[in-house]
Amino acid sequence: MRGMLDWFSGLNVIQKVLAVLFAALLIFSASYLVTNGFLWLAGAGRTDSPVEEGAVPEGASAGSTGTASASPGSTVPDFAVEIASARWEGGKAVVEGTWSGALALSSVHCDLLEGGESGRSTDWWDRSVGTDMSFSKRTFSQEFVQAEGRKIEAPIDPESSYWVLCSGQFSGGWSMTDTAPVKGTPPG
Repeated sequence: MRGMLDWFSGLNVIQKVLAVLFAALLIFSASYLVTNGFLWLAGAGRTDSPVEEGAVPEGASAGSTGTASASPGSTVPDFAVEIASARWEGGKAVVEGTWSGALALSSVHCDLLEGGESGRSTDWWDRSVGTDMSFSKRTFSQEFVQAEGRKIEAPIDPESSYWVLCSGQFSGGWSMTDTAPVKGTPPG
């Protein structure tokens, strides 16, 4: 130990700073590797349950998908988000839906997709117009109106198909989504 102190005291200021930074980097790297090794070993015997794999709760609609942040072995509660209608009304798309189940709903967010159920999100609509929710009736609606005051990269194509995807965030970290085609003809 005495030899190391003599070596360190013989260094100039820049060498001392570099030596301290190197030692800190070495300690950080070693602790990172030890922690990762411990976490890997601790998780090696764990098996994934259907809840972790995104099981769909019983009673969910055919287009619904579920995701969860529940612990292994917990049961999937019965809850759903369902789109009742999606249609073009003049120059806007309107989606209406409901949610059900014993879990408390935090929010619903809907998105307008071009090209089908797994299409791309459009930049045509105004993101500041959010989803209206009635907690007493357990219903939601959203109007997709054209964005004003900015350049739209991909305007609505009257020949293309459009879908809506709505996702509900529930208590306990649960979420549920549903998709539906937008009926009617888009503006253009």
